[in-house]
Amino acid sequence: MAFGSKTDQKTGRSSSTSFLGKGTYIDGVFNVEGNVRIDGRVKGEIKGDADVIIGEGSLIEANISVTNITIMGEVTGNVICSEKLEIHNTGKVIGEISADKLIIEENAFFEGKSMMHQKKEIPALPESSKKQSDNKAN
Repeated sequence: MAFGSKTDQKTGRSSSTSFLGKGTYIDGVFNVEGNVRIDGRVKGEIKGDADVIIGEGSLIEANISVTNITIMGEVTGNVICSEKLEIHNTGKVIGEISADKLIIEENAFFEGKSMMHQKKEIPALPESSKKQSDNKAN
């Protein structure tokens, strides 16, 4: 575990924060955990159980698969979030996006397809069905 990091009791994820500053470039697979802010450039793939911020002025050419993502820079590639995806007014996304929750601010740029996951809830049985089921069990 990284210096100064903690584990979130609710999610089991590391709550450490990593930072990729301007002028930094990664080419390949970037495995992330916890909280990550990217202000540099990434080409390849970003994946992991993480909350990611793509800072204003950053350039990302990668497929991304994370828990939550906030995009204020430019992303070219497919983005999959298990929870929330936000594109801020300075953000630009070209590619397919998929998330449980999607927020696109006014003046943000998005070109591609979007898909939102549906919460799967088990419908409750009506009272009359419950009584019939209980009677069959006896």
